[in-house]
Amino acid sequence: MISDNLQAIKPLTIEWGSFETFTSVTGLARCLLDQWPAESNGEAYITALMVCDAVLTGSDDDTAADARQAFVDAAHEAGLSICPDDDFI
Repeated sequence: MISDNLQAIKPLTIEWGSFETFTSVTGLARCLLDQWPAESNGEAYITALMVCDAVLTGSDDDTAADARQAFVDAAHEAGLSICPDDDFI
């Protein structure tokens, strides 16, 4: 279960018709659970969920930076653009 513990990340903005910026692992996890395109739940999506959950539950093996990278990978898998990781702006 996701805790209320906020884990800060280097801000990233996702583009999916509009722009939304995330600054914490909690925000990434909520996006994956509540807003993610249903047709885009492949392997990278599952990995991103698992890494976010691990970070939020206090895993020693995963960091906020790992969660951010897993989210970026899931976004790319879904065909979504991420800034500043992509050059779409």
